[in-house]
Amino acid sequence: MARAAVEKVPNVDSVKTDMNKHTLTVQFDDEKASVDQVVTALGKAGYTVPSYQKSD
Repeated sequence: MARAAVEKVPNVDSVKTDMNKHTLTVQFDDEKASVDQVVTALGKAGYTVPSYQKSD
């Protein structure tokens, strides 16, 4: 469900889930999409985002 919500955000390239760690890894074009858009999509789907980590 979380994956489906994030995949709907424009310019998201990939979404990987790790059910054991309860994490979501999202790759997107940061010139066209934002972390705020991803977090908002998750919130609308009923999820909370306690923190996020930027990866290079």
